[in-house]
Amino acid sequence: MMIKFVDPQVGEEEKKAVNAVIDSKYLAEGPVAREFEKMYIDYTGAKYAIVTSNGTTALHLAIEASGIKPGDEVITTPFTFIASSNSILFNGAIPIFADIDPETYNLDPEKVKEKITKKTKAIMPVHIFGNPCDMKALKEIADEHDLILLEDACQAHGAKVDGKHAGTLGDVGCFSFYASKNLTFGEGGLILTDNEELKDNVMCLRNHGRTPKGGYHHIRIGYNYRSNNLVAAVGVEQLKKLPKMLETRKRNAEILQKELADLDGFALQKVLKGHEHAWYIAAGRTDRKDLPATKIVEELKAKGIGSRQIYSIPSYKQPAYTEINEYYYWAKFVKFPDYSKVNCPITERIGRDHFQIPINPGVTEENMYHIVDTLRKIFG
Repeated sequence: MMIKFVDPQVGEEEKKAVNAVIDSKYLAEGPVAREFEKMYIDYTGAKYAIVTSNGTTALHLAIEASGIKPGDEVITTPFTFIASSNSILFNGAIPIFADIDPETYNLDPEKVKEKITKKTKAIMPVHIFGNPCDMKALKEIADEHDLILLEDACQAHGAKVDGKHAGTLGDVGCFSFYASKNLTFGEGGLILTDNEELKDNVMCLRNHGRTPKGGYHHIRIGYNYRSNNLVAAVGVEQLKKLPKMLETRKRNAEILQKELADLDGFALQKVLKGHEHAWYIAAGRTDRKDLPATKIVEELKAKGIGSRQIYSIPSYKQPAYTEINEYYYWAKFVKFPDYSKVNCPITERIGRDHFQIPINPGVTEENMYHIVDTLRKIFG
């Protein structure tokens, strides 16, 4: 059987919780969603938590609630899922791509500095694969230039910097609970912030512009980005399991780190001092020209090990960006860059050379040593 790179750990607890919601007939967002929010506040230490329909809507709400407007520039990474930069576009703001660090795969603070202009309003770091960004450096930059620091923590449940949770290190943090994530609803999202005004803006925007009183009084144009009790019930049980699932991911990653430390031409993401990787994904990298990542993926699969390349095409090279002025309605009002001219060489190299190694909680120690032996033979 193939060792899966995605294997959601759901079972009887989640079934019982969902059935209890069905029996209650309170299917829409309500007390179970509120319970999950409180649990996530207790888990992370944030002041406010607001569930949303998915991670993309969480990002969209956070951007709009932060006051980012059409024509404003937001600096972010091109080495991530396209939803990160797409969420900037939803309000007519402009994604500006800065290159990444060659070892952490996260935004390079020095490259961020180079991209700041008079139009820059925010920095959106993405804790890629669960590896926290250099938030100290990015916060210094944000503070110096009076910029909003908006964390995309959609892959970073449980990641920390100096003991503080990802998603609580900037002005606002966003999470995804998609089926593959460390904690899953199937589909879901969440926003963390300590800013009461931003929290109020988010809650109004995600519920059709209603006030906290609800009803049919709408004070602004909003969206239906609510969650529901059914998926929140899954989340409640998942959050109870999260510490143990993270321990298993860490154990599996540490086996790779220890056993493959001397493997010529192979590397894993560098984790900065004081940072705790959440190990959503273990991204191996080949530094050998004679051994491309595409070949490694094929050989791993041939040995029953699920693998893939993930972000081999940078966001700015996607047709959605190179052709943005041809189809996107905001392009009638906002001047977007010519994304075909963006040059982020480190992003392109890592995109070409990285590959996924299974480490999810369904992967056993025996599986891990099979993976180690297979990689040794491939790189040997």
